[in-house]
Amino acid sequence: MNAHSQTSVPSSLSEPARPAEIAEPSPAPDVSRSGEPGIAGLGSARPGFAALWAAAILVPLALFLAAAAWTWRATEQDAQNRLARTVGMLHEHALRAFETQEAVLEAVDLRVSGLSWDEIASSRPVHEFLAALASRTAPSGGMILADASARTRAASYQFPAPLIDLADRDYVAAHRKSRLGLYVGAVILSRPQNTTVFSVSRRRSAEEGHFDGLAVSSFKPGYFEDFYRTVTESPDDVVALVRDDGALLARMPAPSDPESYRSRLESGPLAAAREQGLAVARGRSPLDGRERLYHFQKVGAYPVFVVYGLDAAVVRGAWLRQLAVVGITCGLAAVLLLTFIGQAHAAVRRESAALAAARAEAERRTETEARLRHAQRIDALGQIVGGVAHDFNNVVMSVMAGVRTIEKRIDDPSQIRRITGLILAAAERGGRLTSRMLAFARREDARTEVFAVGDAMRGVCELLEGTLGSATRLTWSLTDGLALARGDQAEFESVIVNLVVNARDAMPGGGTVTVTAEPVAVAEDEVEGLEAGSYARITVADEGTGMDEATLARAGEAFFTTKEPGKGTGLGLAMAIAFAKQAGGTLTIASAPGEGTTVIFWLAAAEA
Repeated sequence: MNAHSQTSVPSSLSEPARPAEIAEPSPAPDVSRSGEPGIAGLGSARPGFAALWAAAILVPLALFLAAAAWTWRATEQDAQNRLARTVGMLHEHALRAFETQEAVLEAVDLRVSGLSWDEIASSRPVHEFLAALASRTAPSGGMILADASARTRAASYQFPAPLIDLADRDYVAAHRKSRLGLYVGAVILSRPQNTTVFSVSRRRSAEEGHFDGLAVSSFKPGYFEDFYRTVTESPDDVVALVRDDGALLARMPAPSDPESYRSRLESGPLAAAREQGLAVARGRSPLDGRERLYHFQKVGAYPVFVVYGLDAAVVRGAWLRQLAVVGITCGLAAVLLLTFIGQAHAAVRRESAALAAARAEAERRTETEARLRHAQRIDALGQIVGGVAHDFNNVVMSVMAGVRTIEKRIDDPSQIRRITGLILAAAERGGRLTSRMLAFARREDARTEVFAVGDAMRGVCELLEGTLGSATRLTWSLTDGLALARGDQAEFESVIVNLVVNARDAMPGGGTVTVTAEPVAVAEDEVEGLEAGSYARITVADEGTGMDEATLARAGEAFFTTKEPGKGTGLGLAMAIAFAKQAGGTLTIASAPGEGTTVIFWLAAAEA
């Protein structure tokens, strides 16, 4: 096929032919009297095409907007799902910490039960008990016991404990006011350790329920902040532990000084979420003013929440990345629609012009005009076919030009010409396979032919030599007198290639693949599945890992493969078995672990 050959387009597509038998044109009929469209009829196409032009823009735009809304919902839902999983993990972490502290405070209360405050203050075993609990409890920042006057009487960090007045602490006022369970205090600068902590406290058990001091365990915010640092998605995300009144207990990024912990979130997203009963809220942080998507969860029955704030820019960025793909797709669709409509409009205008000129002629030109319109339709079809043929011709010529270029640039032209000849033969076989695929798509019977098994085997083996890799050696032998076989030669060659490649893949450490082909005569019941007669027996053997009985039993199943994902489809042996049966033969497999695999392919002899 010549790369420059194209189907010529008659000039009738652009300029209607003037029949020789037509004389001077008669005056154009009056549109108002005859009803013919005339030149004015050109305008009749404009409203329809105006709607098409508008649709070419509005339809992709509407699809883009719909896709934008859908992708936004999907992106936000995905972000909320990630937030829910992360907050669930933060909740479990905080819940274990508070449950541990509650158990520790319960143990402390039991340990000092029945002891007076003087006995507690002077008891070294009580101090050692507190110190042991504090050291074995990772979140603990220290433990103290304070009497009814809010003075420390025992501490985990010093014996005897220094007398420190705790009356100004919020937890003392809370326990004095009412009989609470566990109380979570605000972040403070502890005395005398001078460290930033927040407390978890409970009343000391006393008869008649009066206030008789309390046990206090402290948390270091850094314990939570170090953990929060490992779960953030972006540097601008916020993770926090917040008391139910909005007091900040721990935050990632960590505040720069203890006073920053005094910021409350009552005016921010937490307050809005509490008022509306929401677990997810969007808003701006009162601490840094950034917009975030927040997810909240209360920590068990404790008066604290875990909060994760995902930076809204992360969600928007993910959405915009998806939207860019949608926008490009819709933009290309709009351009294609506009191009097609433009071509159609131009064709309609040309046809309308030709019709208007033809209708300006006398009634006697009607038959000629009909032939002209028919010729135009045929020419348009020829133009389309010519364009397709031209494009396909360019592809074919590109492949052939590439092969010729390879021939010119290699040092051994004779060897390369032999290889390129095989490549061209393989391309021809690919064309036959394409025809077979098209026949299948049209639900036609696959093409069968009588081909020489020996010639086909020789071409395949020569093509495979040197292409299996340096670790694999291919040896092959063909016995004279191989019969003809009936089937699609291209499919047969594909089957042989698949069998050899499977044999190579079964030898990860390398080895020899042996291929033989010989004519044999089979007697009745000699080979299961074969009638008596002449056959071509093709053997492909490897030295590979072999197959156990379970794998061997399923080896011929379609889509069954022992290769890694992406390394095989499981169709090679299934296609080989199908081809062998179609050609009046069969396929047998012999294999054992560590002994390699032998595949025997039988093809019934066919008459020429």
